[in-house]
Amino acid sequence: MTTKDELKHLLKALATESEAGLVEAEAADFLQKVDPLMLSIAEQELMEEGVGQEELRSLCDVHLKVLGGKLERQRAQTELGHPIDLLMAEHQIILQNLTSLQTIIEKASNRDNGEIGDLMAQLKAVVHLLLETESHHKREEDALFPRLERRGVTGPPRIMRLEHDALRARKHRLGALVEKEESTAYAEFIRELNDAGGYIVANLRDHIFKEDNILYPTAMQTLDPAEWEDVQAEFDQIGYCSFTPGKN
Repeated sequence: MTTKDELKHLLKALATESEAGLVEAEAADFLQKVDPLMLSIAEQELMEEGVGQEELRSLCDVHLKVLGGKLERQRAQTELGHPIDLLMAEHQIILQNLTSLQTIIEKASNRDNGEIGDLMAQLKAVVHLLLETESHHKREEDALFPRLERRGVTGPPRIMRLEHDALRARKHRLGALVEKEESTAYAEFIRELNDAGGYIVANLRDHIFKEDNILYPTAMQTLDPAEWEDVQAEFDQIGYCSFTPGKN
């Protein structure tokens, strides 16, 4: 069995609840020698063999737990101002924003008097930044993902697009919620804030982890220097977020 076949076998086993506990130790040991590109190709081949996108997305979450610090050590290393450096710098600001959103949700949910007026300005600022991340996703979807797909790396971009769509829907729900907050019953407001906001906090954090530690290192291994110059030109054409370091 080749290394790639063995990896695919482990990923399938990890996806099976009855087998996951039995193979986690084996997987943790094996995955120490697997790089992000091989991991991406294995996941892609599982999709080609009939594993559904949602199933594979869940599988990603399972084996991320097994990989642990291994992925952190593989995080893409780039020069300052490189397209991947900019995306990762934006991620750091988005993660700070998610921490703020989580704090707001917790405080609002613990209010007994139905008053969160003092939190609304903070919430609106957080939601505004989240909606601005569309530029970040568009640069990935229009400039980075197509180049990976032309090189035969189709699985990870497909999963990331799927997650972008799910996150985009929740961000717009959150945006609509803060726009009509004065006409929304408090219990309904809190319920929707927890539903849409809680989803964004949990899933966008995981999404960023996968991009920083799997997708971006795979891209760095796959694209050549000339291609990165083209990616940079397309990034400039698409535009940046107001919070993109050095691009305000």
